[in-house]
Amino acid sequence: MKVLLVDDEPLARARLRRLLLVHADIEVIGEAGNAKAAERALADEPDLIFLDIEMPGESGLAFAARLRERAVPPAIIFTTAHPQHALDAFASSPVDYLMKPIEPARLAAALARARQPTRAQQAEEPKLSIQIGRQLRLIPLADMVAAVSEDKYTRFIFCGGEAIVDLSLKELEAQFGDRLLRIHRHAVILRARLQGVLSNGKGAHFAEVDGLAAPLEISRRALPQVRAALGLSGF
Repeated sequence: MKVLLVDDEPLARARLRRLLLVHADIEVIGEAGNAKAAERALADEPDLIFLDIEMPGESGLAFAARLRERAVPPAIIFTTAHPQHALDAFASSPVDYLMKPIEPARLAAALARARQPTRAQQAEEPKLSIQIGRQLRLIPLADMVAAVSEDKYTRFIFCGGEAIVDLSLKELEAQFGDRLLRIHRHAVILRARLQGVLSNGKGAHFAEVDGLAAPLEISRRALPQVRAALGLSGF
């Protein structure tokens, strides 16, 4: 399990790192002293974040709320010296809430909970069967970024790569319904990955999509439903 430590106190991070050494399946992949640094560390795709609540800048509670909006959010264990935050913290559905100084037995119990799949994880997640070279892979729908129709094939973009698939965009939409969002007659995206709409000032609009370096063009016909997916109105 890949773990990220987020705490503005270096000594607290060092102590937690030492406590985690006895858990062979835990790999500490990084540390951060604030939410901004933690945001950058998300590129390493941690499975679990130990998150302090009171930090300079954005609080751990606010950062956790933003994490919940990600397509595949990491699990969270809050760490704090202030018990009055417990009620607000549990609104973010954390795995656990640990009081500092963290006791080894309490940490072990929290990790045991983190290793257990949630009800959502236990539910059957839709998967796509994709041929990559000679290998057939099952890609969870949650790992999808976008599918783009190009000439006579469909380019399927997912976390970790791309592949050519036999399914048309209409067939993907029929199979996965509202989980996908049509942004152009040549492109659909995973709805949960839509981040924003950009305009070039000349009448063209583009979708910012989590997982894509460059935005995708939005057709005039699709623009209203894309804006509606973001809770926006008008043009």
